[in-house]
Amino acid sequence: MTAAQVSVLLVDDEPRNLDALEAVLDDPGYRLLRAESADQALRLLLDHDVAAMVLDIKMPGMSGFELAQLIKGSKKFRQIPIVFLTAYLMDEQDKLVGYGAGAVDYLTKPLDPQILRHKIAVFAELFRKTRALAELNETLEERVRARTIELERSQAALQLAARQKDEFLAILAHELRNPLAPLRTGLDLLLRVKPALPAVDRTLVSMSRQLDHMVRLIDDLLDVSRISTGNLELKCARDDLASIIDRAIDGARVFFERRHQTITTDVPVAVAAVVDSVRIVQILGNLLHNASKFTPEGGDVRIELVHDGVSAQIRVVDAGVGIPPDQLERVFSMFARIARPGVTAEPGLGIGLGLSRRLAEMHGGSLTASSAGVGRGATFTLRLPAFDRGVEPARRAATVAPTTATSLRIVVIEDGVDTAETLTALLEFLGHRVVVAA
Repeated sequence: MTAAQVSVLLVDDEPRNLDALEAVLDDPGYRLLRAESADQALRLLLDHDVAAMVLDIKMPGMSGFELAQLIKGSKKFRQIPIVFLTAYLMDEQDKLVGYGAGAVDYLTKPLDPQILRHKIAVFAELFRKTRALAELNETLEERVRARTIELERSQAALQLAARQKDEFLAILAHELRNPLAPLRTGLDLLLRVKPALPAVDRTLVSMSRQLDHMVRLIDDLLDVSRISTGNLELKCARDDLASIIDRAIDGARVFFERRHQTITTDVPVAVAAVVDSVRIVQILGNLLHNASKFTPEGGDVRIELVHDGVSAQIRVVDAGVGIPPDQLERVFSMFARIARPGVTAEPGLGIGLGLSRRLAEMHGGSLTASSAGVGRGATFTLRLPAFDRGVEPARRAATVAPTTATSLRIVVIEDGVDTAETLTALLEFLGHRVVVAA
């Protein structure tokens, strides 16, 4: 049997009738199968994929009706079209019995060869199309399976790459912090010495400023890594948001002083919240630094605190370069950096706002941005849940510098030679006696 051929089963207990059917249906597109009994027909059905069946009704033993009922009762063969042949005139009741047994048509002997050929040709073409569709479906399923396996492999590779990226960031940030410690200590010592040359003093101040920027970037990298690996835990306690805002302003004051900018607050009521105050200060510090960076020199930045009975909102409002409407969500994407015309400040890594939003969400809150457009400033709104209100705004306690210094005996335990030496030098400069243990 060739690939283009289909099998047609001819069932009749008279060999001469089978010869006649073969002569009528002789066609290179058919493979004609002969069966002289119901048992032989069933065996051929098991061995071949049959497109159509021509079945004599009157046969000894099992009749054509009974054989058709048996075939149609099988899930494997029930779709095979059956054309009944009969030498007798049949009334309507007999035809209904035949159709109920699974016949699709009746032909009366002597039959018209053209009609039989036409009917079998229709069934054969339907079989070919059905088989082609099944093969196409199988091919598609195989392609889907292969594509699924490929996607699973790609997903596994991406997950592995993400884990390796997180591990790399954690190791990189940790290893970068180690050499920063002696640099920070050494710069603090040199700044206290007060060099005689103004150029040296300006250089040290610039180095200190850039070192602070580097420390902030590395700390952000560490936090991103901790969040990605699930190792960052909040240490929440009840605290006053006005006090937290003051602490954030203190930490960001150097940015505003450097650019001769002013920062004003609008905190009409005190609001208490259960938060990790260190992380809220970090969020606000990022927002304030961002506002200072994109506000022109001499500009103004405002912080507002409002409470709507359900949540508190801390808004950082600037009158800077603004944000295009299509970039309002992108500014929170990790490592996203948006070009701002006329901005010459350091661009950063693009992780501050993304990290701040993640920290806000860990508190059950949110961080959003709004802007009237380019050149019209921006507002960042931090929303935090579960707040109380109604007490007086917290006041910062004044800090008084000690008038006298007490010399202490200090043991520095540090295996890093550079860190130990710079820390010892700074402590001794401050008047303390230092012993180093590696």
